[in-house]
Amino acid sequence: MPRVEAPPPPHRRVIDPAVVEPAHDQQSPSPPPTPGPHPQYQAPPYQAPPYQAPPPSSYQAAVPRWRVNVGNPFGYLCARLFAFAIDVVLISAVATSLAYSMIAFNPITGLPTNSQRGFDATFALGVAVALVYVWVAEAAFGTTIGKLALGLHVYAVRGGPVGLGRAFLRSLLRPIDALAIGALLALLPAHRRLGDLAGGTVVARRAWRGFGPAAGWALVLIVAGIPFILAGAPRTFASIVAFGEFMPGLFARLLLLPHTIATHLPAGARW
Repeated sequence: MPRVEAPPPPHRRVIDPAVVEPAHDQQSPSPPPTPGPHPQYQAPPYQAPPYQAPPPSSYQAAVPRWRVNVGNPFGYLCARLFAFAIDVVLISAVATSLAYSMIAFNPITGLPTNSQRGFDATFALGVAVALVYVWVAEAAFGTTIGKLALGLHVYAVRGGPVGLGRAFLRSLLRPIDALAIGALLALLPAHRRLGDLAGGTVVARRAWRGFGPAAGWALVLIVAGIPFILAGAPRTFASIVAFGEFMPGLFARLLLLPHTIATHLPAGARW
């Protein structure tokens, strides 16, 4: 009878513990948060920003410049009158002296400049040049040689440069202001004559600290010396002699001008 052998024992599988991955713990998801009362929102306390003044308008910006340190009102009025006199006398005298020295016959009237009527016409031309100078200088620079010498300046009330239009209105109403009206208005607190009111300007003192008046008087001397430079000393001295010779007759004509006009009016138009 054949010999029966027992079957071999089953092969056991050896598992390396380093290879075995640990199983992840199955964590149950956290429950959603239960709805509850939300905390009430509290706004931070309001803090007002610091106050900032609005930017001044052009009118307000102009006010501090001309509202005014006029000092004595009568002194201020005299300064304005004297400044205008300096401008007219200086420029008209220089223009007349140059015309008398360099032109033998007046180009407008054709009269010789060394005659009374010729000198009158030449001097009238010089006064016209002076008035145009005052107009243009105030429009461009706000001042003239006379105003600069006395520390005065012309300001536009609404700010900015004076301009040709405002300066023209000031000059246009100057003859009316010369009839004591401008002087009375200039003494009022606004210190504005009719020409200033119409042109929107005002004349005020300016704090030049001595530089402006010194420059103004230096310009007076420089302008007064122009005839000596352009025409020469002999002709300039001859024109000065002509002023002494013909100016009394010119003043007499001016004083008799109202009577002359009245005599040339029709009989029905006379008072």
